[in-house]
Amino acid sequence: MSPGAHNRKQFFNKSSLKLEKGSVKGSIFSLCSAAIGGGVLSLPYMFVLVGWGMGYVLLITGAVSGIWSNLIIANLSVEHKIPNYEAIAMKAGGNCLKKTLQWMVLFYVFGTCVGY
Repeated sequence: MSPGAHNRKQFFNKSSLKLEKGSVKGSIFSLCSAAIGGGVLSLPYMFVLVGWGMGYVLLITGAVSGIWSNLIIANLSVEHKIPNYEAIAMKAGGNCLKKTLQWMVLFYVFGTCVGY
């Protein structure tokens, strides 16, 4: 037997337990499935619809634009010492952009609830 065989057996016994309501394992599984979301789970379908080449182009474009927009928001927030999105919208576009952001968040939450 190898030196770590005892630890591997214990891990297997613990990891193969049934998912119980309110258990740590069940909570971790629920958190991971919520974090991954439908967007990541629909990637294979997107590749089937548009093909491999265009799929990679769209995937890379989405990743670059997401990273770039997050960096812009983070730099603006640090540079002007702004604590949240509402204040960023107020600084960037005034009251009109602030109200637009509030409506967009409201529609997003409503759509998410309807989707689930």
